[in-house]
Amino acid sequence: MADLLEPDIGTAIYRSNDPIENLKIRVKLKKVTSSTILPETIFGKTAADDMELMDLRLKRETFPSVHAEQDSEEYIFCWQEKIFSEREWRMYSDKVNCQTVLEQKYHEEITKTRSRSTSRLFSYVDHDDFTKEGEGCKTMTSSVSDHPTFLAERMSNVRRRWRGVNARSHQEGDTVIPKVNIVSERPSEEGMRSARLLTTPVHTMHIMADLLPRDRDERTTAYEYVLCTIKVDAHGVLSIRPDFTREGQRPYVLDSDMPGKESVEYSVEDVSQQSSEREREREARVYGDLYTRHADFLRACVGAEFEMPPPEVLRIVCCGELVSARDYEYDNLYLHCFLELPPTWHCAPDQQLTWVTQTCSTRSEGRSNVAYFSFPFEFELFYKRDLLGDGDAGGDALRWPQLYIEVLSLDSWHRYRTEGYGYITLPSTAGCHVETVNTWRPLGGSIQAELRRFFIGGSPELEDLSYIATPTTFEGSTLSKFGFRTETTGSVTLRLNIVQQSRAFLDTAATRRKFASLVDRLEGGAIQQSIASVMEAFQRARKRMVAARQSVYGAQLDESTT
Repeated sequence: MADLLEPDIGTAIYRSNDPIENLKIRVKLKKVTSSTILPETIFGKTAADDMELMDLRLKRETFPSVHAEQDSEEYIFCWQEKIFSEREWRMYSDKVNCQTVLEQKYHEEITKTRSRSTSRLFSYVDHDDFTKEGEGCKTMTSSVSDHPTFLAERMSNVRRRWRGVNARSHQEGDTVIPKVNIVSERPSEEGMRSARLLTTPVHTMHIMADLLPRDRDERTTAYEYVLCTIKVDAHGVLSIRPDFTREGQRPYVLDSDMPGKESVEYSVEDVSQQSSEREREREARVYGDLYTRHADFLRACVGAEFEMPPPEVLRIVCCGELVSARDYEYDNLYLHCFLELPPTWHCAPDQQLTWVTQTCSTRSEGRSNVAYFSFPFEFELFYKRDLLGDGDAGGDALRWPQLYIEVLSLDSWHRYRTEGYGYITLPSTAGCHVETVNTWRPLGGSIQAELRRFFIGGSPELEDLSYIATPTTFEGSTLSKFGFRTETTGSVTLRLNIVQQSRAFLDTAATRRKFASLVDRLEGGAIQQSIASVMEAFQRARKRMVAARQSVYGAQLDESTT
C-alpha cells in the first residue's frame, strides 16, 4: 500500500481521441521549509523550551496570506500556452534583443500584458529552442564509454515534422497505394534522401520552475528545472513525465544543486473539462457507425464466404523455417532445398518449390558448431483424390511430398564443398512439427578426392537430388544402393507449420463414405511414416549392437594379451 502513495517519476502513456487543445494541467509548487517538514503536532506543545516553535506558528497564523504567497504557487497551463520566466521577460522586453519573428512576437505579447501571471512557474512550448538534458540523444547501451556521435547529437534537435505522401512521387505503373502498403518497392532518389528523417509529428511542451533565490538578481538558465514534460504525436498518444499526481499520493520533490540550494515539492493534476453524458453518448454512436462502416469495407474486400478448395480436393498450406545446421566440417554454410511432388499432387504454376538460404557462419555451442539460418519458406499444395479413382483403393499407399536438403559450404577463396544430403517426408498431420534431418555425403573412390576437397574445393556430388531417397526414374520393386560409399556428417533442424483444408472435413454427416475414403487414403501417409520410424529404430538398435560387440571384442583381446 505504501508503494501506491509514492510518487511515480516514470513516463505515463495515454491515448485520447479528444482534441489536445482541451488539455489543462494544474501545477502546484510549494517551497520546502522547516515548517513543512516538522509535523503539525509539534506546534501544539506549550512547554517553555518550545517558545521558538510557538512563535513560528504564531507568525503563520498572524500572516497566513503573506506566508502562503511566498512559499506556494499554483497555475493552470493550457496546451502550448507560453508563460514567460523572469529571464525571458527581461530579455524580450527590450526590442534590441528581438531579432527573429518569434522573438518579435514574444515582445509584442509582453508589451500588451505588462505583468507576469506567475512568479516561479513558466513553460517552454514547441516553438522554443529548448531540449531537456538527456532527452534528445539516447545511447543504445548502459556502458560508460558509449557516447553519441556528432551527427546523432545534431539530429536529436531536429524537429519531427509531418511529411505527407505525394501521389505524384510514385512512378507510372506502380500499383502500390500508400494507405494500404507503406513500403515503396521502387523509391525515388529524392525519397531516399528525405526518408532518413523522422516523419512522426511530435509536439512537446515543458513546464518549468525557476529556483533562483529571491535575494539574488542574476538570471541564467542554470536555475531552471523541468517539472513536467508533455509529448503528443499525430496518433493521439500523449506521454507525460512524471505522471499525474493521484489522490492521496505524495507530491514530487525537486532539489536544486546550485549555490543557495532550495527544495520544492509540486503536484501535477489533470483539470481538463470532462464531457457530459449526452456528449459521450453521441461520441459512442459516431464511433459505432465508424466501426460498422469499416467492418462493411473489410467484408467487401475479403468477401462474405470463407475461401474453400474445390470439391474432393485436399489443400495443404505449409509455412516452414530452416532453423539451423550443426556438426559440419567446414564453416560458412548454406542450404539448397527442393520439394518433390508425387504424381497425385500439384501446385500453382507460379509456386516456388526450391529455395537457397544465405551463407551463415557457425558458432560453438558445447562440442558442436551450429549455424543459425532462420530462413522462412512457404508453399501451397493440392491433392485431388479423383486421380487415383475409386477402384484403386487397394493399391499403393498415398505418397506424400518429400523435401530434399543439400548442405554446402563456401570459403573466402570461393571454394564450395558438398557437406551433406538429407530428406524428410512431409508430415501427414496438421500442426507444428520440429524435425531433425540427419545428412550424409558421398565419398570418392580414392584419397585424391579427399585431397582435392581440402585444397581446391569440390567433392563428389549427386546429379539427381531425388537419389537421396527413391529416384524418380526408378520403376522396379527393389532398390539397391550397395557399393555406394557415404560418410555421416551433421544434421539440419527445420520447423513446419502445416494446415490442411478439405470440404470432406466439413461434410462428414452427408458424405460419410467419401470422407472415410479420403481419410483411408490419407492414412497411407501415416503408414509410410510409421515404416520409416521402424527403420530408424532398427538402425539405432543395430548401431548399439555393433558398439556392444566391439566393446566385448576389445575386452577379450585385452585378456588374451595379458
